[in-house]
Amino acid sequence: MSALALSSHDHDSPVTLPAALSRTAEYAEPTGTIFLDRRLNGPRRSANGGFAAGSLAQHIDAETVTVVLHRPIPLGLELPVVGDGRGGGVVHHRGRLIALARPGQLSDSPAPPPPTYDEALLARSRYPLAGVRHPLADCVVCGVDRTDGMHVTLGPLEGTAGRLAAPWSVDTRISHAGTADYPAVWGALDCPSYPALALENRILCLLGTITARVERRPRVGEHLVIHSWTREQHGRRYETSAAMVDSRGALVARADATWIAVKHPRVAALAAWRW
Repeated sequence: MSALALSSHDHDSPVTLPAALSRTAEYAEPTGTIFLDRRLNGPRRSANGGFAAGSLAQHIDAETVTVVLHRPIPLGLELPVVGDGRGGGVVHHRGRLIALARPGQLSDSPAPPPPTYDEALLARSRYPLAGVRHPLADCVVCGVDRTDGMHVTLGPLEGTAGRLAAPWSVDTRISHAGTADYPAVWGALDCPSYPALALENRILCLLGTITARVERRPRVGEHLVIHSWTREQHGRRYETSAAMVDSRGALVARADATWIAVKHPRVAALAAWRW
């Protein structure tokens, strides 16, 4: 499921930025910019969380990067990235902090055996929201009906509990020089990391934090599998992991994510999935 960004008051993030430092960073000299094309949406009017996080992560000098999304990332705007003085970077828009990133670390949770590409295709065919209009139905990553999308649509793995999988075949729209764009790899990790139990129960969750490491950028036409599992759940908070593997089962990228169920899940579920 594609990501929505959390407002800062909606979760207790493991990565924080002191208020004074945030204000200083807002007016510092930019070290770069991020730009999300309008077609790279998760919700209709804001960026897919994985694409947004990957775009920011490119500016961090680390192999593993943690990104916290405080607010929706606007589309079609060039947003400055400024250093936080600690090896990280922050993005503001209209005087408000919307995202921050810094070198991160993945959990040491072991990954379950990856499914095959055919098993991932079968999981996608069981996507429980096919044909249902909801706030994330048009996501560029997982949207079923997006003709210009990536079709990384997730579904439950047969014979497993609490695991999801999605296939991905890289196309030329999200690649350069024959390999997938770095933010696209983050996007492909994002949606399948949605909590399986929340998807099963049609509960709307929002992506708060994602930590990822890209071992290599996959090639155009390459068949990949992204599979995910939930490590922990604490009330409305889900801690999940996702791994991307190639046809030999070799790791291409991995991510940990924190998802937060909205405060009134039953009401939100009805509003979301019947919209």
